[in-house]
Amino acid sequence: MILKDNKDFELPQLMGGSFSGLDRLEIPYNILILRKVLQREDNGDIQLFCQAIDGPEQKNGGISFIADDRKKKDELFRWLQLQIGKDIKTIYEGDFKFEGEIL
Repeated sequence: MILKDNKDFELPQLMGGSFSGLDRLEIPYNILILRKVLQREDNGDIQLFCQAIDGPEQKNGGISFIADDRKKKDELFRWLQLQIGKDIKTIYEGDFKFEGEIL
């Protein structure tokens, strides 16, 4: 299943900037690279941190799960850690399914 089509969670739009007032409001996902993935210890929420290949802009956002399922959050977090350095377009369109999930 394509990651962005998974019904268990909603991926962030990665629209917020954090460098200066001159940031581009929209950066194509094919030039936005995943730099860091963090997970809160208490509830397992996942945060993505990205940066443009061709500029200083940084974008970040959290993944919203439909149901609070810590096992699924942990599994997605581990998978996302393996995606660090790839562009968001490739990640969002990548194959991902939870362990034991039947398509």
